[in-house]
Amino acid sequence: MNKNIQNILTASYTVLILLGIITCAIVDLAVTGGFTWSLISNSACLFAWIVLTPAIKYGAKGIVISLVALSVFIIPFLFVLNLLIDSNNLLLPIGIWSSVIGIAYIWIEYFIFKKLKLRILISAAISVLLTIPVSLGINYVLVKTISAPFFDIWDAMSVAIVLVVVIILFFVDFCLRKK
Repeated sequence: MNKNIQNILTASYTVLILLGIITCAIVDLAVTGGFTWSLISNSACLFAWIVLTPAIKYGAKGIVISLVALSVFIIPFLFVLNLLIDSNNLLLPIGIWSSVIGIAYIWIEYFIFKKLKLRILISAAISVLLTIPVSLGINYVLVKTISAPFFDIWDAMSVAIVLVVVIILFFVDFCLRKK
């Protein structure tokens, strides 16, 4: 992408984030007389700005920087949220382990798409298939923290849908390669 366009997009994104932060702060101050809920939304805005700005500014080259930023700042962001939200001490154990699983999945996806860049449908199929162990991993975290069922009918339906999507992606890739 043209450097000027990337700079304009980055500046626009930054201005929009700042406008969101300022708007939330003003509304919170006007409604509650202090800063209550806006601290949560403003923390999320700042986190989103830190994570997404490199990808916007540098395009494809910035994706790795954005992934590193996500990997580094997700746990501190969860700690901030934990301080701001009364979560009955559930946010950190669920959030940290779920984010570790999610970050690992995102990095694996990145490397799959990078390695198989010309086989986009196969990359997509593998990535979709990997959502099954990700879902089971997050279910395990929930079982250990809030005694949720490990696998229920909704999980079974999700797995079935994922498998159908994967089969379709492999079939379409096969048909396109055969031509």
